[in-house]
Amino acid sequence: MKKMLNIKLSLLTALIVFSSCEKIIDQQPQTSLSAETAYATREGVEAGLLGCYNALQSTSYYGLEYWALSDLYAGVIAHTGTFPTYAQFSNRQILPDNTNVTNMWNAIYGGINRVNTIIASAETLNDPAFSKTQAIGEARFLRGLMYFDLLRAFGGSSNGFNKSGRGVPVRTSPTLSPDNAAAIPLSSEADVWKQIDADLDYAITNLKASVNGRATVNAAKALKARAALYKEDWETAETLSNEVINALKGTGTGLSSSFDALFTTQNTKPESIFELQYDINNTNSIAFYYFPTGLGGRNEIGSSATLNAQSATDLRKATNVKVLSGSNKTGKYSRINGTDNVIIIRLAELYLIRAEARAKKAAPDLTGALADLNVIRARAGLAASTAATADDILKQLYEDKYYEFAHEGHAFFDMKRTNRLSTAITGFSGANTFRAVYPTPQREIINSGGQIVQVTGY
Repeated sequence: MKKMLNIKLSLLTALIVFSSCEKIIDQQPQTSLSAETAYATREGVEAGLLGCYNALQSTSYYGLEYWALSDLYAGVIAHTGTFPTYAQFSNRQILPDNTNVTNMWNAIYGGINRVNTIIASAETLNDPAFSKTQAIGEARFLRGLMYFDLLRAFGGSSNGFNKSGRGVPVRTSPTLSPDNAAAIPLSSEADVWKQIDADLDYAITNLKASVNGRATVNAAKALKARAALYKEDWETAETLSNEVINALKGTGTGLSSSFDALFTTQNTKPESIFELQYDINNTNSIAFYYFPTGLGGRNEIGSSATLNAQSATDLRKATNVKVLSGSNKTGKYSRINGTDNVIIIRLAELYLIRAEARAKKAAPDLTGALADLNVIRARAGLAASTAATADDILKQLYEDKYYEFAHEGHAFFDMKRTNRLSTAITGFSGANTFRAVYPTPQREIINSGGQIVQVTGY
C-alpha cells in the first residue's frame, strides 16, 4: 500500500513539474513585442516612426561617424586622437574589417529595416484618425535618405556615379525572421537610384506636415535635388532647388543673417530644412569627440590645417576653426552635454545646387549660376565673384562649398561625384583610386555565401 502511494505521489510530482515547465516555456516576452503586436494600432505605428528618426541619431550614422569620418577622409577634419580605425580614414587606408565601417553599414541597414516594418504596418491600418500617406511619406523619405547615404559611401565608382558602378543590397520588406534575413546580392547602381527616386517621389507627393526634425515636402525636394547632382541630372536639380528656394526665401534670400547663428541657435528657419533633434534626454557624443581633454572631451578630431588656412576675411572661418585650449576645433558643435543638433539639409546648399546645375546644363545659365554663388559669398563677407566661364564659376563654387559645409560631411562625396578626388586629396591617385568606394564590411562578404564580392583593391 505504501509502495503504491509512493508511485502515485511520484507521478503527481512529475505532472506538476512538467506542467510548470510547460508554462515557463510558453511565457511571452515581457520586454519586447512582435511587430504584428507593436504596430497594430495608430499609436504603435506613430511611435515606431519616431524610432525610424532615432536610427539617424546613431553614433555610427548622423550622430557622428557617417559625416565626420568622410570629412576625415577628405582632409577637412584632422585626426588628433588615438582610435586606430579613425587613423585608417585619416591615412586613407581603410581596411575591410574596420569596425566603424561595419557599424556604419549596420546602423543604416538597421534603420532601413525599421522603416520597412513601419511601411508594411501602416499599409494595413484603417484608422480614420491616422494619416497613412503622411506616415508612409515620412518613412519613405527616410528610406530614400538611407539608401542615398549607403550608395554614396559604399557604391558608385572611382570617378563618380554613372549608374553603372557598384550598388548596395536593396531590401524593401521587413526582416522579421531568420528566413527574411538571408543574404542577398548587390543591386545595380541604377536600381538603387530607382529606389531612391521612387521613395522621394512618394514623399514629395504626400508629405504635408512641417515639424522641427520631421520630413517635409521641401526636405524631400531638396534631397532629390542633391541626388540629381550625383546623377548629373541638371534639369531636375535646377527645377527642384528652384522650387525649394522660392518656397522658403521670402522677400530676401532665406539664409540666416549670421553663419555662426545657424549652430549657436538651433532650428534656424527658414534656412534649416531638415535638422536632427537632440536634447538632454537624447544626446550625442559629437562635441565630446571634438573637445580637448581639459574641457571634458576625448580630443579625437579637430579642424585640419586646410581649414586653418582659410582666408581670415571669410566670416565662416571663426566657426569652422574655433580654438579651444590651444587646439583647432569647430564652433559648429559646442554643447559638451551632447545636445547639438545635426543639420542634414539647409537652404544654402540649394543655392549651390542650383548654381552648379545652371553652370553644367546643356544650355548654361552663367548669369544665374554666378548670382546663386554670390548669395553664399555675400553672407560669408566675401566680395562677389566675377568668374566669367563655367569652369571658373565651378572652381569657385567648389571652394566655397568646401568652407560652407566643413564639419558637415559634404566634401568627400562632392569630390567623388565630380571626379576630383585624385587632384584634391593625397592618396586617391594611381593605384589607390579604388578607395573612392568604402569597402563592404568583411563580415558581409563572408556571410553572403559568395553573393557579394569585395570592392576590387581591398
